[in-house]
Amino acid sequence: MNAVQGALLALEAASAALYLTMMSGFLIAMRRRAPARAPQNTPRVSILKPLAGIDDELDENLSSFATLAYPDYEIVLGVASVDDRAYPLACAFVERVGHERARLIVTDPNAATNPKVAQLLTLEQAASGEIIVVSDSNVRVAPRYLDSLLAELSAPGVGAAFNIVAGTGEKTLGAAMENLQLAAMIAPGIVASTFVLGRTITLGKSMAMWREALQGVGGFARVAHLLSDDHMLGRAFERAGYEVRVSLWPVDNRNVDCSFERTIARHTRWAQTRRALAPVSFAFEPALCPVVITALACLASPTILFCLAFLSAAVVQTACAVVTTRVLRGAAPPWYWAPLEIARSYLLFFCWLRAWSSHRVTWRGRKVELVRDSAIVPGEPRILNRIRSTART
Repeated sequence: MNAVQGALLALEAASAALYLTMMSGFLIAMRRRAPARAPQNTPRVSILKPLAGIDDELDENLSSFATLAYPDYEIVLGVASVDDRAYPLACAFVERVGHERARLIVTDPNAATNPKVAQLLTLEQAASGEIIVVSDSNVRVAPRYLDSLLAELSAPGVGAAFNIVAGTGEKTLGAAMENLQLAAMIAPGIVASTFVLGRTITLGKSMAMWREALQGVGGFARVAHLLSDDHMLGRAFERAGYEVRVSLWPVDNRNVDCSFERTIARHTRWAQTRRALAPVSFAFEPALCPVVITALACLASPTILFCLAFLSAAVVQTACAVVTTRVLRGAAPPWYWAPLEIARSYLLFFCWLRAWSSHRVTWRGRKVELVRDSAIVPGEPRILNRIRSTART
C-alpha cells in the first residue's frame, strides 16, 4: 500500500466514524426520549401559519390543527395577497372551524426582505397567546402535538423549542428523495449535533417560543433580512442566555408530489444557505457520507480493497436509512426505497458542488444573493443579461 492509498483509507475510516457517531447519537437519543405528557400549565398558545400557494394536501394539513387536545389555543393564518391560491382554502378553513378558533389575515409583503418573516411580523402582532408557535403549511400533526413541544418549552431557562421532522406521503421520486433526506440525514444530524456535540441546529418547521422571550431578543424583526431565519433566531435566543431545546417527537412534513427538479433546486438552495452560515463546516459535509467518500476513493485507486469498502458503505448506509426512517415514521419505508439512499447521497453531493459555484439563490420566484449569516441582498443581473439589456436600450 502506497502513501496515497494509506491517505485514502484514513479518509474512509474517518468518514465511517463520523457517520456512525451521528447515527448512534440519533438512535440513542430517540430511544431515551421521555414520553409525551400533557403539560400541567396551559398558557394560551397562538399557532402562526404563514401560507404561500398550495402545498401538498394543504387542507388536510390545516385540518389536523383544528382538533388539538389542548384547551386554549388559536390558529392565525396569513397570506400576502387575496390573489394567493391559498386564500380561498384558508377562508373555507376559518369558516369550518369557527372564528373563535381561527383567523385569516392579509399580511404586508414589504414588511421584511424574507417573505415568510414579513408574514410572521403581522401575524405575531395579531396573536393573543403567551406562547407563539410557528408552523409551516406543509406540517401535519397529531392531536397531542403541543404536549411534547410545550414540555420542552416549560423547562427552566428555555426560550424556544422545536420539533424534528419526518417526511411522509411520497408519490413521486422527487418526494421520496425529499422524505429520505429528512429521515437519513437532516433529523439524525440535528439530533446528533444537539446531544453529541452540544450545538443546536434550530429547525423552524414547527417551533414554539415564549412571546416575552421573543420580544426580548428583538422579535421576528431580528431575522427579517435572513434566509435562514429559524436557525439564526435560535442563535439569538442562545446569545440572550436562553436555552433552545429539540422535541424528539416528530411532526409530519407532507411531501407528496414534489418533482425531481424541484428537489435539486431546493437542496442546492439549502446547501448555499449552509455555506453562507458556516463555510468551514460546510466544506467537510461530504465526510458524513461514506458512500460518496468510498466512491471517490475507488475512482482514485480502483483496487479490490476500495471496492469492498464502497460496497460495505452502501450496505451500512442503506440499513441505517431504513432504521432511521422506521424510527421517525413508525413504520419501515417501502421496499423500493432500498436503492434510493445511494442515489440520495450522490444527489446531495451534486447539490453541495453546485453550492460552491454561486451565492445566487432563487427563492419564491425571487433572485437574491446570500452573504454572511444567510443575509439576503437583491440579486444583481448576470453579466450576459446586463449586455442584453444594454443592447436593447
